[in-house]
Amino acid sequence: MGKLLVTITPPTPNGDLHIGHMAGPFLAADIFTRAQRQRGHDCTLVSYSDDYQSYMLRRGIELDRAPQTLALENTDKINDTLKKMGIEVDFWMRPYGNSYFKNAVEEMYEYAVKAGAIYKKVSQEPYCEDCDKWGYEAFGRGNCDHCGSDSDASQCEECAHTPNASKMSNFRCKLCATPMIWRPIEREFLALSNFRNHLKSTFEHAPLRPFIRRFLEEEFEIGPADWGITRPYDGGLDLKPDGSRRIHTWVMGLSGYLAAFREYLNEHKLAPWEYDEYCRSGKGRLVHFLGYDCAFSHMMVYPSLLQTMHGYRMRQTFYTNQFLTLNCKNLSTSRNYAIWARDLVADACTDSARFYLALIAPEQDTDDFDVEKFSAWREHTFNEVLAKLATQAERERVDGDSLKVSAADAAALKILVARWFEATSVDHFSMKGLAVLLSDIINAARDRQTLGKRILPYMALIGAIGAPVFPDLAKQILRYCRFTEKEVLQQLVYVSAVEYEI
Repeated sequence: MGKLLVTITPPTPNGDLHIGHMAGPFLAADIFTRAQRQRGHDCTLVSYSDDYQSYMLRRGIELDRAPQTLALENTDKINDTLKKMGIEVDFWMRPYGNSYFKNAVEEMYEYAVKAGAIYKKVSQEPYCEDCDKWGYEAFGRGNCDHCGSDSDASQCEECAHTPNASKMSNFRCKLCATPMIWRPIEREFLALSNFRNHLKSTFEHAPLRPFIRRFLEEEFEIGPADWGITRPYDGGLDLKPDGSRRIHTWVMGLSGYLAAFREYLNEHKLAPWEYDEYCRSGKGRLVHFLGYDCAFSHMMVYPSLLQTMHGYRMRQTFYTNQFLTLNCKNLSTSRNYAIWARDLVADACTDSARFYLALIAPEQDTDDFDVEKFSAWREHTFNEVLAKLATQAERERVDGDSLKVSAADAAALKILVARWFEATSVDHFSMKGLAVLLSDIINAARDRQTLGKRILPYMALIGAIGAPVFPDLAKQILRYCRFTEKEVLQQLVYVSAVEYEI
């Protein structure tokens, strides 16, 4: 079985998590990890707070507070929200002042230097004289030179490409709104152009969602261009005391995931030998869950960096998502137009929130959260599962009963089980696909109940394969059915053929 290191793109700790975060990488990574463990894989789920983000500096100025104080407070909120949502991250790293993190970044940098992948040059960068701020990311904004959308100069949220600040229109300081000027400054660059063929071969036959395939095709048409990895006088981790080698956060993601994993193994699991088993044996795989706007760093930069890291042998798989809207309008923390995940759970419950967000997950396209639709669905579908269907299954259950089914039911169940194997596969995972499958089985059980047919095997199947999506509800369903998850998986899922009743 595989050894899967599952990652969630680190959130900037300038606030709490909303439903868009949940319907994107957070819930998907949790459900993926739970499902892979059901299938026998060794999985570890890690993430961390993006303490060195440029936006933390700007937020600190806006609130007149120390950025790292804000990071600590909001990381506590984030972890509390994850707990309320039932998202079980094996380890959440706090990078600021963390020796594991710094060592991992230094290791990555040294490997890249030895491979000849990093060079220095003087470049013209945007600068605000009035505010004494550089416009690498949080402090400057204009119109993306690729798609025209409002963007910083780091990674465009609309098209996911990296804007060229010198070609962006209406580029202004975010603090004072005046146009920025251009100043020369020495920076270090990653020679991404050297990895073009490696990247093309990496993704040529990789299973990818269509929209991310289009992004890669566009990226190979325009580059990839060499990419600045240091940002003097902005957010980042200093590898030189004078600040001249300040590595910015988008470079450090791969290091962050590996650092979190190493710290978890050394300090919590007390199994340091597993690091090599996952990372250097050739048996491990990094499985990344990320928003579309993080595609450049994860899919262009991290495979290139990993290629330079001698001794590391890991495949990488990428699950990207589009964005969730709220009542057909874009979620915005700055405009306070959002439903915070903790509030959704407080108003409803953890499992109904998880199930519904999985059903509307924006895996392929933008999807929408409608408050009234959620309330109606929760009342008429979610609550009915226990109130009617599980109690019916309990009445059908007799001591010594098995999950043996008729030939017709066996054929139907085989199709459902085949869909489960597809939706939970490592290469073709779909949180939405799994949620839709569960919804279809619930509807099948409803129809059978109306016709007076036996629903026990269907409800038992929901209780077993629904555990990654709605853990508490799944346990309750299995209690009603009086089967364990293992028994259901053995009798209905992990068999060469569903047993036929003659």
